[in-house]
Amino acid sequence: MTFRNTPQTFGSVSKLLHWLISTLVILMLIAGYFMSDIGNDTLKATVINLHKLTGLTILGLMLVRLVWTLLNPKPLPPPGTSAFMKFVEWGGHFFLYAIIIAMPIVGWVGSVAAGHVPHAGSIVFNLSFISSVPNKPLAELAFQMHSILAIVIIVMVSLHVLAALYHHVIKKDNVLRRMMPG
Repeated sequence: MTFRNTPQTFGSVSKLLHWLISTLVILMLIAGYFMSDIGNDTLKATVINLHKLTGLTILGLMLVRLVWTLLNPKPLPPPGTSAFMKFVEWGGHFFLYAIIIAMPIVGWVGSVAAGHVPHAGSIVFNLSFISSVPNKPLAELAFQMHSILAIVIIVMVSLHVLAALYHHVIKKDNVLRRMMPG
């Protein structure tokens, strides 16, 4: 396996970032959906804080992935791919990157505005991210946007998976295989 992308396949760094981020995003969507149902206040606070820290981790990984993507040429599309389909693929990836970067930023803004900043405690050498700046209307707006972005991410990830399966099952090309580990 190559470190960098080639015209035929994604390299190990692209694959690692893709699967790590996608796994974290899916886990975050599941956790975000069920967090409010946690009855134990101590456990709920811990899960919410872990959700915030994982979101910031996803933000950092996405920024690394964005730079890596800009510095690494993507594998060539399958032969015969129309210009329209190339545009759809580019647009879908651009939008997916944008909302996965926006999601933790909006969550962070909401947390800061609500006065509940993420705290790493002893997890990351007592790292403090930012002081809280209470602003209830901003917090409400940010958390509403956070919820909307979660739905948009679910739709976009579903379309992304369906497109990969379409290429693998219907078109029988290498689009899915070139992103698979190994």
